[in-house]
Amino acid sequence: MPESDLIPLHFADAETEHPAVDRWCAAVLDNRPARLLLLGPYWSGKSHTAYAALRRLLAAGYHPDEVAAYRACDLARAYEPGLPRTSIAPVTMVDDVTLTVDLVHEAKVPLRPDTVEVQAMMALEAGALAEAIADLVARPDGSWILIASTPELLAEAVGGPVAARILAAAETAELRQRPLPELRW
Repeated sequence: MPESDLIPLHFADAETEHPAVDRWCAAVLDNRPARLLLLGPYWSGKSHTAYAALRRLLAAGYHPDEVAAYRACDLARAYEPGLPRTSIAPVTMVDDVTLTVDLVHEAKVPLRPDTVEVQAMMALEAGALAEAIADLVARPDGSWILIASTPELLAEAVGGPVAARILAAAETAELRQRPLPELRW
């Protein structure tokens, strides 16, 4: 996969000086498994930081075919149970792991219940995401970056046991809220 297909255009110039990213990149480039959990609120730069890490790997000569980047919703929809772990890229980034629970918790008005069909589809996707993340975390030789808002919402999104394995395996970097951009209409 060419770098241009891996890195979205709005992250094409992403850079970071975060020490956790420095350690993660050094380990991956040294062929050691590395795990990084980026936590923070909306607009804290989690995705920017993760794509900066992937860009750094690619710039150092890491082959684009050995790197995968997913949004959690896309990973959940594409996940196939029993998929051989060898088919997973050696370096994987999953963005927005907690997005669905973040949206519910941040709602400012009471939400109307979804139809039974929509609830069933969402439950299947949530289960697929939890299973895909559990498979990713269980790989002893893989390197990954996961992006979530908080450990509590991570547990709600993927289940307590999977979240506990993530927290035990990964270096955690908490990013702070940045000033929101001023929108002009």
